Amino acid sequence: MKFYANDVASLSHRRLRPAFIDDSQFGSFLEALPDGAAVIEADGRIKLVNGKLELLLNLARGDLVGSELAKHARTAGPVIQKLSTALQQLKRIEVSGTLTSQRSVVATLNILRTADGGAYGALLTMREAGRQSRNEVSENFRFQAETGSVTRGSFVRSPDIDAIVRKAETALDRGANVLLTGETGTGKSEIARRIGTDKEGRPFVHVRCGLLSDGQFDAEMFGIEPGSTLDTSTRGKLGYVEAADGGILFLDQVSDLSIAAQSKLVAFLETQTFSRLGSAQRRQVRIRIIAATNENLVDLVSAGIFRSDLYYRIAVMPFELPPLREQPNLIDALIDHHLRSLNLGRKPQLRLSAEFLARLRGHSYPGNVRELANILERVAAIATDVARAEHFIAPVPLVEARLPAAGPVTPSTSQSAEIATASFKDLVQEFEAWVLEKSITENGSKRSAAKALGIDIATVIRKTRRKAMNVNTTKGE
Repeated sequence: MKFYANDVASLSHRRLRPAFIDDSQFGSFLEALPDGAAVIEADGRIKLVNGKLELLLNLARGDLVGSELAKHARTAGPVIQKLSTALQQLKRIEVSGTLTSQRSVVATLNILRTADGGAYGALLTMREAGRQSRNEVSENFRFQAETGSVTRGSFVRSPDIDAIVRKAETALDRGANVLLTGETGTGKSEIARRIGTDKEGRPFVHVRCGLLSDGQFDAEMFGIEPGSTLDTSTRGKLGYVEAADGGILFLDQVSDLSIAAQSKLVAFLETQTFSRLGSAQRRQVRIRIIAATNENLVDLVSAGIFRSDLYYRIAVMPFELPPLREQPNLIDALIDHHLRSLNLGRKPQLRLSAEFLARLRGHSYPGNVRELANILERVAAIATDVARAEHFIAPVPLVEARLPAAGPVTPSTSQSAEIATASFKDLVQEFEAWVLEKSITENGSKRSAAKALGIDIATVIRKTRRKAMNVNTTKGE
């Protein structure tokens, strides 16, 4: 490697460097650092690395130590190339970019010198870009609306959610896994980010379980060993579990995992060890789990479609988020917040009439925060300057939207007699059974039918079983 400075012309860098660099305890010091770190010889060879840098680069320590930094520019990306060039010139540099491990990082290279100015090496530090620390987050939870029109960093406070966040943070700090439940649109993902953001900048990895098929689960969750027969990219793949080491793994809509995937997740959680695809080596990680779902996991366990052992591992501290209709103060705060956001740059400014406000406050919001945002965005599009009662248009509930449009039916005399003798409850159950049977036929399975109807699978199973029991009872009579 060619150098452009004369700091090392007269003396070997190994003779220049302090003795503590070679002390075995110095490696422990690097491991305690919150960022990835490496000590590099002045000739460009890597002397020491910590585990966090291994994770960021998606390279094993054995592949790093003793090799030249420049060698890894091809596999790790242009950030390493810039650092290597700066090291050749013995210049301090701070660069940012994306590694081939798909992590956006900020890296700093500081030249290490003796008291008389002689360079004997460099200290490389690297951290993920944009990681927010807990001390940058307000002590009070602020509910960020889930629309694109919200100004950055603007949140609406909710005392009820504040209490949940404080308890969940305490549970995580004490090593307990947290389960967040509640209706769609109550802010489970946002709250997970609030409680999962660590003051030490530890990783928070968001896993959308509904996107993981059985065929993808192992590769996405546990990664692929670089250079293995399964590695088509030649640089491996970083799995969610390894990326979350030392931090939080957020399992969003965990109820969407198949039974096979649930079994693999349980096996991992029992020991917190795993193997990358294409490798027999067992790797140890330390992570905490936040899971979220809008379904009733107890019902799913009873129905046999969610493993009880997985439930007990993720639901150490369960928290149910209240729906928007039970938080009138939050409704008013969200209205004010969204209106300010919608009026940014709008001419004329939109005002809400008393009648329109009354409709907003009296609505039940089955879609929670997303539905409130939808109503306000719609009125901003159709009203000129004042939103009036006739401008209030609530989205059609998804279940109602999927029901067939039926014209008026005139019952026959025999049908009228049957209706007259049937109870209202029986009629509702008959209609439910018809809707479920039709949806199962159209969608191919009970799980798909549940998603299409916007209800949980346990409800579908319970109601179809009730129908079958009623039919069998009738046959027996």
